[in-house]
Amino acid sequence: MKLRVNLYSEALFPPELRLSFSRLTKASAALVVGLLLATMLVFALNSSLESDKKQLMAEKQRLDLQKQNLEAALAARGPNKTLVAEVELKAQQLELKQQLFGKLSQQEVLTSYGYSPLMTDLASVANSQIWLNRIQVNENRYIFEGFTASPESVPLWVERLKTTTTLKGHAFASMTMSLGEGQPLGFKLTSDANSSDEGQAK
Repeated sequence: MKLRVNLYSEALFPPELRLSFSRLTKASAALVVGLLLATMLVFALNSSLESDKKQLMAEKQRLDLQKQNLEAALAARGPNKTLVAEVELKAQQLELKQQLFGKLSQQEVLTSYGYSPLMTDLASVANSQIWLNRIQVNENRYIFEGFTASPESVPLWVERLKTTTTLKGHAFASMTMSLGEGQPLGFKLTSDANSSDEGQAK
């Protein structure tokens, strides 16, 4: 004989949340660890570039001295086709070294002053509803890819990004969202430098 009657149906129970506080906490911790690892990587890359820069400077000084010696010898002996050709070759090598030195200097500026302030600004506007899995910096263009717990969190986060030092004066040219099967809502945000201080996300 059945003595109990269940008056509660499954529809009366609260829905099970796919995103819990513990998962959001773990995601935030993963973001912080990722930012720390990225900072360490930038520091290591910057040290390597600095070493290459010193080697190129030493090579440039050696080539400058060799060029001066050849020019002095050429002036003392008079025109010599072999020496003229060697001087031209050394001049070309020196020019190539200077070009490479310039590119390394530009790369050093990018790694020293591009990522570090960006990481600091991202940490200052961190949102527990948003976590990033890819950041790309190409001169004055920034691309952010990640996931969000709620669609309305992304526009609010974008407005906060506009107030940071790194992204001030940038227009968020495009933003796309996608929802994969069994995955949270993904988004991709592209920011381009704008001549004015106002930009709108599309």
